[in-house]
Amino acid sequence: MYQEPLSVLIVDDEETFAQILAEQLQEEYGFQTSHVHSGREAIDAIGNARRSFDVILLDYKMPDLTGLNVLQWMHEQKNETPVVVLTAAGSETVAVEAMKLGAYDYLRKEHVDLPRIALVVQATNERHLFRIAKLMEEERWKEIGLNNEATDKVRDVLNAIAPRINETFADISSTIDTDAEQALAKLPEKDRKELQLIFGEIQRQVGWIETGVRGLLSLYRILYARHSEAGEIDQIRSEIEQKVAKEK
Repeated sequence: MYQEPLSVLIVDDEETFAQILAEQLQEEYGFQTSHVHSGREAIDAIGNARRSFDVILLDYKMPDLTGLNVLQWMHEQKNETPVVVLTAAGSETVAVEAMKLGAYDYLRKEHVDLPRIALVVQATNERHLFRIAKLMEEERWKEIGLNNEATDKVRDVLNAIAPRINETFADISSTIDTDAEQALAKLPEKDRKELQLIFGEIQRQVGWIETGVRGLLSLYRILYARHSEAGEIDQIRSEIEQKVAKEK
C-alpha cells in the first residue's frame, strides 16, 4: 500500500544547516522536506501550506520571531502540527516552555546527527497519530454516552405517555359500547342493524389505530436518539405534559 513520505518543515536561521539537513533527510530517509530561515517565514509556510506538515523542526533562537513565538502563534491558531524544538546547550528552561506550548520534543543542537533526527521525526509523527486516534476514540465514547442519555429521555417520555394513550383507547372503546347500546335501544329494528354495522366498523378502525400506536411506541423504545436532539425531546415532553395537565 502506497504511503506518502513524511512532510517535514525545517526552520532555522542558519541557512546552510537547514539546507544540508533538508537535503540529507530527503536523500537518505525519503522525507519530503522544506526549509525556511526565520520565524515569520515559518508562520507563512505553515499558514499557506496546501498539505499540513507532518513534523516541524523548529529552531528556538532566531532574530525576528523566536521558536516560542511561532509555537505561541500555532497555539492561538489551534494548529496541532507536531513540533520538535532545536535548542542550544543550557536551554532546558526554553525546552520546558516549548513543551508547555505544545512541542512534542526537543533536541540540543550539539547532539544532533542525521540518524537521531530521522528517528525523532518518525517517532514524533507516530506519537501524533496515536494521540489523534486516542482523541477520536474518546470523542466517540463521549458521543455514545450523550446519545444514550438522549435515548433515555425518549424512553422516559414514551413511558410517561403510554399509560395515558392506553387509557384513552379504553375510554373510546367503552364510550362506543355504552353510547351504541343507548342509541340502538331507541331505534327501530331496521335502523338498528345499520347502526350496529357503523359502530362495529368504528370499533374495528379504533382497534387498528390502537394496535398501530402501541407498535410505534414499542419501536420507538428501541430507537437510538442523538444528543443533538435532546432539546427537541425536552420540548416534546413539555408540550405533552402541558396538554395532559389541561385535560385533568
